[in-house]
Amino acid sequence: MSKWIEEYAKHAALNFGQASQGLRYLLTHPKADRIAKRGTVRHMLLSLKLRSKLVVNDLFFAILPPHWHHTKEQLASLHAVSLKRWFQAGYGPYRFAETGELLPLHEVFHEPRWDPRCEDA
Repeated sequence: MSKWIEEYAKHAALNFGQASQGLRYLLTHPKADRIAKRGTVRHMLLSLKLRSKLVVNDLFFAILPPHWHHTKEQLASLHAVSLKRWFQAGYGPYRFAETGELLPLHEVFHEPRWDPRCEDA
C-alpha cells in the first residue's frame, strides 16, 4: 500500500505544481503574446482562457489516482524523484531538461511563463 500512496502523492505533487504555475501566471501566457500586446485586457482575457483550462485539468488529475491513466512504467519513474522535486517540476518546468535534470541557470532557455503543454513563444 505504501508504494501506491507514494505514486499517488508524487503524481498529485506534479499536478498541484502545474496548477500553481498556472495560477501564478493566470493573466499572462506566451501564446497570447502573438495575438495581443502584453498588459492589455485582450491579452489578459486570452491568457485567462488558456490557463484556466489547464488549471482545472491539473487539479482534476491531481485528485485522480495515477493508476487509472498511467502505465506501470510511468508509475515506476515516480519513485526515483522526491516529492518536492515533482512539485518543482510542475511549478517550474522551464528549469528542467528533457531528462529531468535541474538545469544550471545559464542553461535555462524558457521563460517562467512557459508550459510544456503549450506552444513555445
